[in-house]
Amino acid sequence: MREGARTFHEYFVAELRREGFTAAQMRQWLWQPYRVEDLRITGPDRDPDLTRLELDAAELDALLARVAPSPVDREFYRRQKLVLLLVPGFTHETLRNLSWHEQIERRDSPHHVVMLRPGWNGEPPQEDTYAQGDGLKLLYVRYPRSNAASQHIHQPMFDMLHRSATLRRWVLEEGRKLFFVGYSYGSPLSLELLAGLNAGRFADDYILDNTVGFLGLCGDIGGSYLADEVMKPDSRFLSIPRLVAFCRRHPWIGRLVGLGTPQLLDDMEDGVRSLGHEERQARMRLYTPRLPAQLRYFSVSAVLPLADYRRHWWQFNLDDYAMWRQARISAPVTVYNDGQVTLDDNLVPPGPPQHTHLGAVRTHHWGVSYRTFNFGINRFPRPAFYRALLRTIVERLEEG
Repeated sequence: MREGARTFHEYFVAELRREGFTAAQMRQWLWQPYRVEDLRITGPDRDPDLTRLELDAAELDALLARVAPSPVDREFYRRQKLVLLLVPGFTHETLRNLSWHEQIERRDSPHHVVMLRPGWNGEPPQEDTYAQGDGLKLLYVRYPRSNAASQHIHQPMFDMLHRSATLRRWVLEEGRKLFFVGYSYGSPLSLELLAGLNAGRFADDYILDNTVGFLGLCGDIGGSYLADEVMKPDSRFLSIPRLVAFCRRHPWIGRLVGLGTPQLLDDMEDGVRSLGHEERQARMRLYTPRLPAQLRYFSVSAVLPLADYRRHWWQFNLDDYAMWRQARISAPVTVYNDGQVTLDDNLVPPGPPQHTHLGAVRTHHWGVSYRTFNFGINRFPRPAFYRALLRTIVERLEEG
């Protein structure tokens, strides 16, 4: 497991150097490679701080002296015969930017990027082209009922994928392979879908046979302490039951917070409950034995010390402030948390024989995915992170 983390770590350093970051700047984003079993994540004897992940300046200087230049360029992208199926997180339709938006929304994106959305009244899914570069293909799966419990999402998400004319062309005519990328809630959604495909729950004639792997990106796989907390009526952060009741009484407030329809309000409580430990652990016990053993599974996490969050009013960064408030909920449980999910809950459940954990980067849950939701800017170098991830995964897949 640590070997995969070391490879990703070195590639990330190479990409950061390519973008002109100094060694001191790199240490703002890097943790050292580690084995999960060497960390005391939870329990009475858990690690009191993050010293086990600290990157020594001398170690980084030695790595910079030997790291090779990055080969990830347009030709690298052009050679890949993958389709990345990006399954986004909870309430994704309320988010202003798509995940990895630097790669998706740029006019000069090296990829062919399509957003897949549900069709109306039984019609085929709608397909919006965001970019049409000559690199690999990326399908952003905007599944319906984005804040619902997972059992309401799998069948319509499968139907979208199975009926997508673009996806069928990429796979059946162009011979490309599928690779699922689950961000946050999208991780367990993807894993449950793959288990369902493997168990024959869906009338699939091409998806599983052409799928080669899965990446959990800050995945809420094992459950979120934040979700556990906000389902309490007396939550010290935000009570979801009370919020839903308030929005029902004041619909204009509901529209402001992304709960502007009766369906969104009806889904919200069950959806947040589905993110918590009780629901995630129960569903994990059901789907883990059914996960396809032939696939390659990867996970990558984010861990940020509480002291690193920018949370002063004059910094105008409500993203960091919100993540800091959320991270404080998990702080009594473990220092290894990303503001929404703790490190061990990011991991693919034990079972698949080919699981590689690629370690963690030094940012919070939104840092790896979004530029900003509001006035602040999450400065985590997502393009470098993305290229290092892709290079690591492609090489592992090629190893067989």
